[in-house]
Amino acid sequence: MVSKSAAAKPSAPPAAPAAKPRARKRSNAAAGTLNAEQRSHYVEVAAYYIAERRNFTPGDPMADWLEAEAEIDRLLSSGHFGTAH
Repeated sequence: MVSKSAAAKPSAPPAAPAAKPRARKRSNAAAGTLNAEQRSHYVEVAAYYIAERRNFTPGDPMADWLEAEAEIDRLLSSGHFGTAH
């Protein structure tokens, strides 16, 4: 008799990559202020590009999101979003 834990579990197919996020119009982010919705959008786009860098191979979406948050927060604290280019 084979125990349930010893039985082979079917592996789920990898998730299809999400559609590339659309660009949004410039807003008060260029003026140095960033609201929660804008920050979330930047994190979302950054997480997409992190997944894209690894060719959308299976990974940990939460790790991608946390890495993206750290990068966006680093850019915000360095004044990247508050300077005119």
